[in-house]
Amino acid sequence: MATTVELAVFGVIGLFSVNAVPHFVKGVTGERHMTPLGPESSAVTNVVWGSINALVAGSLAWAYRDAVEPTTLAAAFVAGTAIAVGLASYWGK
Repeated sequence: MATTVELAVFGVIGLFSVNAVPHFVKGVTGERHMTPLGPESSAVTNVVWGSINALVAGSLAWAYRDAVEPTTLAAAFVAGTAIAVGLASYWGK
């Protein structure tokens, strides 16, 4: 059974994984997009920010690889889906 810490870590993995995608995609397509560094961050900044998000998610997944089980994967999926829906709602307006 997964611990509370493992479930929380996999939730964070899901959040960082999903957040990496739009920044990386906007960046490689040459578009500006909001990052914590500014509301109209450059394409290069977005590629770097998306890559950092992916690095954090990957590093956490590697560090907690022994905790991979259905409940931790479900935590990552739920957290990732929640942020994806939130981002879609925010950017869809």
